[in-house]
Amino acid sequence: MKPFGNKYTATEGEFGNIWHWKSIRNAGQIDDQYLDWTRFDAEKSKDAGRKSDAKDSGGYADNFATMPDPADATKTVADMSKPGFTSPNVDLTTGAPGYILDSEKVPLDQAALDAMPVGSYIPAIIKSPIVGDRGDITAAWQWADGVWTIEFGRKLDTGSQTDVQFTDLSAQYHFGLAIFENAQVRHAFENGASFLVFKP
Repeated sequence: MKPFGNKYTATEGEFGNIWHWKSIRNAGQIDDQYLDWTRFDAEKSKDAGRKSDAKDSGGYADNFATMPDPADATKTVADMSKPGFTSPNVDLTTGAPGYILDSEKVPLDQAALDAMPVGSYIPAIIKSPIVGDRGDITAAWQWADGVWTIEFGRKLDTGSQTDVQFTDLSAQYHFGLAIFENAQVRHAFENGASFLVFKP
């Protein structure tokens, strides 16, 4: 993973949406993000132009235990050596379904970890539906016969300043598609642009 962001639009005032879907991270939604013209700054904008829409709650988090902060004992930091939660719906032999729902998470103390069979699998992601602007896009998906099928939708006009609004049904809306195949940043990309059009 690079220590800096390199996604941004070419000039000030240019703006775009990013609709980011991962089957493990998302809970019946697509992560609603956006892109602006912000350049990388080590202190002010490490992610450059890529940003997430605002949210009230929900989303996903890494499943780490916590430990006292070595620099300040009144605070805690992530203990990346072990998970912090499990769920009664996790298959410890496979880790399926691959995530823990926040509403079903059960804290794991050291005694519970020690009691688990050697080789147990605990998912690394805890997720819940996103509440707020970032959760505007609903989605459903299925993996069958080696193929993902996904269907998603949102309001034509969300009223958000960080969403592209589909208010002109006679217009063409440019978009591109990138597939992540077990890669964080080196994904496939589309040459040129595709067009979203509305038909009567």
